[in-house]
Amino acid sequence: MEYLIVIALLAVILLCVGFSISDILVMLAVLLCAAVVFTGAFFVFSLAVLLSSVKVSASFVKMNDEGRYPCAVYKVGNTEFKNLFPCEMVMRDKLYVPDREVKVRKCRILKAVLDKNAVITIIFGSMVFIPLSAAAVMAVKWFFGF
Repeated sequence: MEYLIVIALLAVILLCVGFSISDILVMLAVLLCAAVVFTGAFFVFSLAVLLSSVKVSASFVKMNDEGRYPCAVYKVGNTEFKNLFPCEMVMRDKLYVPDREVKVRKCRILKAVLDKNAVITIIFGSMVFIPLSAAAVMAVKWFFGF
């Protein structure tokens, strides 16, 4: 809701400065396309991390509530690793059972793990946002005639 208020205020300011409504709509469309492309780039990076990771056995230790988002912490051997993606909030008690052995994907480069929820998010996000970002780039190219 706050974003809509900010967008409305910016639109009013741009109208006062002298931009037309069509100019503002084009700016909004380009901004949305840029957001889709950046999300697609994030999923390309996540897919590369997923493909370079190794499957290992781990056990859930705790929830780490520090930082920007809460994430699960898994123990692989004697080392604790954070999950790269936020934890699932809906079925938190069922998915994250302490001392239960689960299979996770260990990323050596980032020193973190990807649990099943993160893997599913990466797969479905890649299936949606990578083609969508390619379509957004082609739409902007077609619209501006590049």
